[in-house]
Amino acid sequence: MIRSSFILLFTVIISQLFFISCEKGKKVKFDSTGKINQLLLVMEDSDWKGSLGDTIRKYFASDVMVLPQREPLFTINQIPPEVYDETFFIIRNILMVEKGKEKGIKVLRDPYAKPQVIVKITGKDEKEISDLLKQKADTIIKLFKENDIGVMQSRFREKDLVDDSRIRKNLGISIEIPNTFKEIISNGDFFWYREDLPFGSKNILLYTIPYEPLEKAAARLPAIRDSIGKKYIPGPLPNTWMITEKSFFPVQQKINLNGMEAIESRGLWEIENDYMGGPYINYLISLPDKSKIVVAEGFIYLPSDEKRNLLSELEAILKTIKPVR
Repeated sequence: MIRSSFILLFTVIISQLFFISCEKGKKVKFDSTGKINQLLLVMEDSDWKGSLGDTIRKYFASDVMVLPQREPLFTINQIPPEVYDETFFIIRNILMVEKGKEKGIKVLRDPYAKPQVIVKITGKDEKEISDLLKQKADTIIKLFKENDIGVMQSRFREKDLVDDSRIRKNLGISIEIPNTFKEIISNGDFFWYREDLPFGSKNILLYTIPYEPLEKAAARLPAIRDSIGKKYIPGPLPNTWMITEKSFFPVQQKINLNGMEAIESRGLWEIENDYMGGPYINYLISLPDKSKIVVAEGFIYLPSDEKRNLLSELEAILKTIKPVR
């Protein structure tokens, strides 16, 4: 379904400010627009309502991993090809699906706006397109997600950032944290920043542990988190503190984080002896000299509300981490 407010917004904007403006005969691109984790899908209505649409939803609207409630990977706004015109040209992430053409995937970067990713999937029939999606959906999703991460990081840099000089000195990393986060604890070994929300909070934790192979550290991540929670993250009542959700081991993958080996973990936290809880994203980062492991984590407390985009914001912040040379 197309959200009427979505269409109205872009129709009004683009009808007045179409991206092609002439400056000495050159085309000038507007900044792309669109919400985080939002995807414009261009495909026939009949396909969207049929099994091909089901395939699209299977990959691009599947549940986000490790959230307390169900939220889709992307919020999808579908339009038929005949509606797709300059009104929609500056949207940041666009997926185009078309039958009756040679099988293939084409990726366009910044064709009409910046930053922008347009992915065109074509095939002679539904089976060819479905096969392509099965093979390449993860790669396409990564392209859109990385595009959104870059946008969020650019927005952070437009604002004042937290002074990370003590983090640099004590942990051996730099990080770009918006100054909407306030320092809660900073004792040289452990840093906790929190941004209060109307009904909850976003949090960032930074500390180090002795060096060991990352896989070994990842295997005991719940124990690492639990010891830190008991020491630094109290709950609302006496004898309560943050721990890892006992019934769920985090989902983990090895990544490259700005040239450093790291393991990303996504899981759930809770409060010992209480009922609070929420999602977290954690990075175990091996410094280049292998002197220690930096632990960087973002966690959210926001009961009964959507958390997908907030967790993406924390991911974007943590992915600004770089080694201090």
